[in-house]
Amino acid sequence: MKLTKNNFILLSILFLSFLGFLDATYLTILHYKSAFPPCTITSGCETVLTSKYATILSVPIALIGSLFYFFLVILSVALLTSRNKTFEQAILIISASGFVVSLVLIYIQLVIINALCQYCVISEVISFLIFGLAFLFLRLQSNKGR
Repeated sequence: MKLTKNNFILLSILFLSFLGFLDATYLTILHYKSAFPPCTITSGCETVLTSKYATILSVPIALIGSLFYFFLVILSVALLTSRNKTFEQAILIISASGFVVSLVLIYIQLVIINALCQYCVISEVISFLIFGLAFLFLRLQSNKGR
C-alpha cells in the first residue's frame, strides 16, 4: 500500500477510531461493573456517568460509542483496501453523526450537568477529529476526480 495523503488520512481515522473504541469500551465495562474510572484531570466523571443522560433506554451511551468507533474501524480498513464511493460517503455521514452527537453530549455536560468526564471529553475530541479528517478525505477524493 502506497502512503498517499488519502491513505495517511484513512490510517489516522483508523488509529483515532481504535483509540475511541478503547475509551468507550473501557467506560462500557465499568458501567456494567458499576464502577467508575479515576478522574485525574476533571472531577465530574462519576457525576456524568451516573446522570440520567448516561443511558438511552438503559443502554449506556458508552456502548453506543463503542459500536460507533468499531464500525469506523471496519469502514477505514475497507477504504484502505479498496476505494468504494458508498464507503467514502458513509464514512463522512457516520462521522458527521458522531460529531453532532458529541456536540450535544458536550452541551449536556457543560450546561445541564455542570460536570465534565475526561473520558467522555476524550471521546468527543476524537469524534471531532475523525469528522474533520473524513471531510478532508472526501474533499481530496472529489478533487482527484477533476
